[in-house]
Amino acid sequence: MYYQKRMKILLLIDSLGSGGAQRQMVTLAALLKQRGQEVSFLIYADEGFFQNEVEKLKIPIHGIFTKSYVQRIWKVRKYIRNGNYDAVISFMDTPNFLNNFAAIGGKNWKVITSERSSKEDYLFTKQGKIFGWFQRYSDAIVCNSYNALAMWEKHYPQYKHKLLVIYNPVLLPEITEEYKPKRNGKLHVVIAASYQYLKNPLGLIEAIALLSDEEKDKLRVNWYGRIEVITGDKKAYDESISKIKEYYLENILKLNEPTKDIANKMIEADVVALFSELEGLPNAICEGMMIGKPIVMSKVSDYWELVDTTNGILCDWDKPETIKNALVYMMERKEGELQTMGQQSRHKANHLFSKENITNKWLDIIN
Repeated sequence: MYYQKRMKILLLIDSLGSGGAQRQMVTLAALLKQRGQEVSFLIYADEGFFQNEVEKLKIPIHGIFTKSYVQRIWKVRKYIRNGNYDAVISFMDTPNFLNNFAAIGGKNWKVITSERSSKEDYLFTKQGKIFGWFQRYSDAIVCNSYNALAMWEKHYPQYKHKLLVIYNPVLLPEITEEYKPKRNGKLHVVIAASYQYLKNPLGLIEAIALLSDEEKDKLRVNWYGRIEVITGDKKAYDESISKIKEYYLENILKLNEPTKDIANKMIEADVVALFSELEGLPNAICEGMMIGKPIVMSKVSDYWELVDTTNGILCDWDKPETIKNALVYMMERKEGELQTMGQQSRHKANHLFSKENITNKWLDIIN
C-alpha cells in the first residue's frame, strides 16, 4: 500500500444528487476507502441519486437538513469541529465556504477545498467575492483542470501556493452491452449533461436543424441529464423541447432523464459529445474516453489535453455551424476509423486519469 496510516476523512458536499461533482466525490470516496481510509459523507440537501451506491460501499452518510442558512452554517461548523478528522474535503462553492468557515478559530485538521468549474463571472459576484475571501482558511485548493487553475491564479494570486490540479479519476461500472458500429446505418451520439443553458442544448438543436434531410436521417442523438428545477433553469429544458418540435427533430434528438447506466449507453454509441459554454473537467468526456469512444466537444476545460485529430473533433459552443460540421465529419467516418479514434481516446484516458496516480495525489495532500 502507498500509505500505511489510516486517516479519518470527511467528504462535504451539498447532496448525493445526480450531478457531476457528486459523482466525482462518490468516486473519490470509493478510492480512499480502497486504500484503507476511514471515509464518511456530510450533506445538507436530501437528494439521493447516489445514496445506494455509497451505502453499498459501507460509507456512512450524515445529513444536516435545515431551511435556515444561518443554522446550517453553525451546525456544519459544530459537526466538523467535533469530528476529530484528519481532513475535510469539500466540492463546490457553498460546501467550500462551509468547510472554510468551520476552520475559523484554529484547527488541527486539513481543510481541502475543490473547485469544479471555470465560471469566471461568478468570481465577480458578491457571493463569489465572499467565498473567495474565505479560501484563505483552506490548506489546499484543488482544481480539476489547468484551465480552472489559471483562472484562480489570475484573480487570486495570493493563493498561488495553495493551488494544484488533480484530474478526475474515472471508474467504470461493469459493461454489459456490446458495441455495434453505426447501428441501422446511423451515427449514434450520446451526451450526458444537465439541461441548462450553460450546457448548450439549444446550440445543438440549431446545429442539427442546419443538416440536410439526408444527413438528419443518418444521425441519432440521445441526451441524458437532470432538469435544473432547483436553480431555475427548467426554462432551458422547456425551450429545448419546444425547439425540437418546431424543427421536427423528435426522431433525431431525444432528451432523456439521468441514468445510472450511462456507461452502457456510451458503449452502445459511436460518439460521446459535449457542447457546453463552460466546464471544469467534463466527467462525461473523461468516461467516454475511458470507454474508448471518439469525442466531439466544444473548446472548454483542458480540451487541448483531451481531444486532437486522432480521437475526435472540436467545435465552438456559440457557433451552430461548427457543431453541425463536427457532426457531419463524424457521420462521414467509416466504422474502422471510428474504432481507431476510440482506441486513441482510451490510450489518452489511461494516461490522464489513472486511479492509482490520482489517489496518490489526494493522499499526498491529506498527509
